[in-house]
Amino acid sequence: MIKDDTLVSVRNRDNGSVSYMLDNGRDYRLYEPGEVKKIPFSELKMLSYKYGGKVLLEDCLVIEDKEALDALNMTVEPEYFYTKEQIRDILFNGSIDAFADFLDFAPEGAIDIAKDLAVKEQVPDTRKRKMLSEKTGLNIDNAIKVNEIMDAEDESTEEATPKQRRVQLEENKSETKTRRTEAPAQKIVIKK
Repeated sequence: MIKDDTLVSVRNRDNGSVSYMLDNGRDYRLYEPGEVKKIPFSELKMLSYKYGGKVLLEDCLVIEDKEALDALNMTVEPEYFYTKEQIRDILFNGSIDAFADFLDFAPEGAIDIAKDLAVKEQVPDTRKRKMLSEKTGLNIDNAIKVNEIMDAEDESTEEATPKQRRVQLEENKSETKTRRTEAPAQKIVIKK
């Protein structure tokens, strides 16, 4: 049995910050992306009872202690513990069956990471794109195309630096010609 004062390692799996405040008003935690903190088990217990706390513990945060998971009555699959690097590896190098298992058993937070990686890093396997699109409702192919269009627009709107010659042409090397006389003013005649 795990004691309340036992420190438990908790990692933020989410791409953004995750925070919570417990009812006692003095326990506030902010996790930056990928950050790991050691917190007392009693705090995890209080969070699991709080509205939305169980969702945070299942989808956004990873409790890296099997005994603590058992004490919180959390049954998790191996995909629960996957890091961003492991998700990237299964997305780009894993078999179709391994990826299908990932989609079936991973928590929502891990699937969100796979979705972001697939779009940003343009996963080349069209079967995995389709499977991920069906699971998440986001058309991965279209999201990649939109990113490409946005990147192209960003490149075209950058200010162009004026071009400068690196080599002087022969005609530019001679002295500039100057006028010795005033050019006669031209008369404009309007015929009616």
